[in-house]
Amino acid sequence: MKKNQILLNIKKTRNYKDGYSLNSKYWKDWKKNFLPVLPEELVEIAIGMILGDASISKRHNQASIKFEQGYKQTEFLIHLFELFKNYCFMTEPGKRFNLNGERKDLLKSLWFKTFSHPSFTEIWNLFYFNNSNKKSIKQGLILNHLTDRSLAYWIMSDGSLQKNLLTMILHTQSFSYEENVILSYELNEKFKFNTQVILHKKKYWVIKFNSNDALNLNNLIKPYMHSSLAYKIPKIDTNL
Repeated sequence: MKKNQILLNIKKTRNYKDGYSLNSKYWKDWKKNFLPVLPEELVEIAIGMILGDASISKRHNQASIKFEQGYKQTEFLIHLFELFKNYCFMTEPGKRFNLNGERKDLLKSLWFKTFSHPSFTEIWNLFYFNNSNKKSIKQGLILNHLTDRSLAYWIMSDGSLQKNLLTMILHTQSFSYEENVILSYELNEKFKFNTQVILHKKKYWVIKFNSNDALNLNNLIKPYMHSSLAYKIPKIDTNL
């Protein structure tokens, strides 16, 4: 099937109509022939988001990525969906609602999931190794795979600018202390930061960008930050 014909049929087939199932030969051929390799820009974004709160899982030998953001980050989630929509069966993000309390109709978050693809499996291999079923960090991940764009998306996912508008906390508490040490060391080596692993709220290990990193961090991530999350960019006084 020619590429332009596939494009014409994407919308209706994503709705699972006309006899197309997710495991049909049509979809297998489409994924294989139309989208053989994930563009480098999306690889960089995926790595940054998986370091943050996106999840990646593997089924039937290939991996897929799930993105989810709270309703306050709706614009950002839609931005991510627009970037990855050609790798999704979904025609629009799904919605989750608050099921606690009296109100059952309050939007809690939006999400979408990619289909499985060899390009996602290559990314999965960066985070899952030694037969572990837990997302992990190994030496070389930052040095060899993190780019300025990846860093920006990691911060949009898990960064928190502090009250002085210069210091940044990267909420890496899902990783062990030893893994945080690796992340901090390689961030410093690659980007010339002065990050530290600190104890947050007396129980979580996180990474802290100090105020003397603010200018460097600003310059690296600002070109890639989505407008809805620009408030996370360190505020530099350009008049100094």
